[in-house]
Amino acid sequence: MMQAQNAELAREDFVVFSRSPSEWKAVTLAMQSIAEDVTFEVDADGIRSRAMDPSHVALLDISLTSKSFERYTCSKPTKFTLHLEDFLKIVKRADQKDTFEISRSEGRGLSIRMGSGSYKKEFELHLIENHLKSSPLPRLNFTTRFKLDLNSFQQILMDVSTLSSYLNVVVRSDSVTLSGKGDSGKVEIVLGKNSSGLLQEVELLGDLNETKALYNMEYMLKLVKAVAPYSDLVTFEYANKMPLKLEFNIGENQGIGKIQYYLAPKITD
Repeated sequence: MMQAQNAELAREDFVVFSRSPSEWKAVTLAMQSIAEDVTFEVDADGIRSRAMDPSHVALLDISLTSKSFERYTCSKPTKFTLHLEDFLKIVKRADQKDTFEISRSEGRGLSIRMGSGSYKKEFELHLIENHLKSSPLPRLNFTTRFKLDLNSFQQILMDVSTLSSYLNVVVRSDSVTLSGKGDSGKVEIVLGKNSSGLLQEVELLGDLNETKALYNMEYMLKLVKAVAPYSDLVTFEYANKMPLKLEFNIGENQGIGKIQYYLAPKITD
């Protein structure tokens, strides 16, 4: 019996086993916020994927180290490309208490197993033959960095979105102001360093006293809603009138799984 199991394992390109489907739910929902199809790269170090939205406004970079998972084996570097909507339908069939495993043998689809106790389910998802070309990460020099409680940040975005399609960000050494305005009115939220732990870190580099930028609300809110159930903090980095970078840690061991999101600014005179 054990020899048969070992022989089966040897034929797999990779096997990735988790105690819960959380990482895959976070990754799939985040990717679906900007793309329909994605390519995952798998090797001994972990799993990576990168996608850009069709308008080239947003780019998402995801990395899950092999240590992110309860069990991880990879016999050789490989890639697989899938349709996110189909994969998400399967991932959503897993309860939080379920174990979750994906694997693939050469020439076959993606095997997905889930369940708890004696109740097990197995799916095989057909893959897309052509792999998508990965976009390079932007080279940026950030001057501003702050950390926020992610659930609070989501609520702030929802508040601002009631009256504005854009988020205006103003950072000073002791505060962060997030605001927006539209035809119907305006809204402003000011967070100081003592805002009940919501604002955990503020950093301005060099001699800057203040930085400002404006970003599309729809793109940002869609991504944050997708990731918020699976992460606690967001790190926000940008420079005056430059793209921003949002970073989220996911997984039971925070920092082992990482989602990075780049968003172009709206340039105003």
